[in-house]
Amino acid sequence: MTTDDRRLVAEAVATQLGRAGRSRRWLSEHAGIGYSTLRRRMQARSDFTVTELAAIALALDLSPAVLVPSPRGAGADS
Repeated sequence: MTTDDRRLVAEAVATQLGRAGRSRRWLSEHAGIGYSTLRRRMQARSDFTVTELAAIALALDLSPAVLVPSPRGAGADS
């Protein structure tokens, strides 16, 4: 994952967390991700795993697709 992708995923998680009115601590507990690990991921210092994104989506009642950027070059015609 590139740094830009990592940042986009972290921003998506933060946005959805804000929309849900939940804290990082809450997400850590409900997604089963250690708080320090979640903090690192949300600071875009390391990549979220697929399992972590699935757990976050489940905790926030979202599709995991909401949390990942579209492939580069993918548009309405792709």
